[in-house]
Amino acid sequence: MRWRRSWFVASLCWLPACVTSGHGDVIDRRLAALEADSKDQRDAIEAQRQQLEAQLPKLDAKLKEVSEALDRLNQATHRSGADVSVRLDELEEHIQSLRGALEETQHRIDQTTKAEQDAQKDSDLKLAAALGPQALAEATAREKAMKMAPPDRSALFALAYRELQQEKSYDVARELFLEYLRRYPKDPQDGDAQYGVGQSQYSGGHYKESALAFGKVSELYPQSSKACDARLGIGLSFAALKLKEDARAALEETLSHCGGKVAVAKEARAKLAELKRKH
Repeated sequence: MRWRRSWFVASLCWLPACVTSGHGDVIDRRLAALEADSKDQRDAIEAQRQQLEAQLPKLDAKLKEVSEALDRLNQATHRSGADVSVRLDELEEHIQSLRGALEETQHRIDQTTKAEQDAQKDSDLKLAAALGPQALAEATAREKAMKMAPPDRSALFALAYRELQQEKSYDVARELFLEYLRRYPKDPQDGDAQYGVGQSQYSGGHYKESALAFGKVSELYPQSSKACDARLGIGLSFAALKLKEDARAALEETLSHCGGKVAVAKEARAKLAELKRKH
């Protein structure tokens, strides 16, 4: 029997988190105000950057024009040595002035870009804070993970598992696994990385999110070496959410598909026995 995603999603939507009434009028107004303020700030910075960037071609053209004039002057052998020397000094001074203007403009563009990035980061944190402690923790973890993430693929994967298993930094581990999936969307280890997302959510006590993350392993990476572990993870997540019937069904399906996986089957049977005792 194939995994029925519609049943899986329906089970999750029994939870209070699926209610869409949300934060109410007060929080909605606060979010709208934050979003409007952030947009105005970003628009102003972008306008300034575009204005500065528009100046660069003009300065480049002027510098090219002066350089060409300098070349022509060097070739003008009919002029007296003193006259050429004076003109050369004037042109070189002009070139230095233009180069200084180019460097200053580029510096201002770099500053504007950094200001825009800082404003976006600040805006993200403000919005996350308005949404509540969990959203703020996720935004903070995302920022930390992006600073930590190494450029090497193997190093990124190893770091994600170290944060999960050794450091117990579950939010950071989740963001590192997600970064791996963003960078390498067709990598053979993507199934393992998606399972890592589920593990991070489950270990952090976010059981609805872990169920969804484990479900993606079965859905997107059915041939992954972690497919059976993910099926077990769905059942354990449902059990943690106190959805006993759904947990039982998921665990029984795990045994049906993964009975040959000794460790997975053993844990699934143990959880089923525990659910029976609590019934």
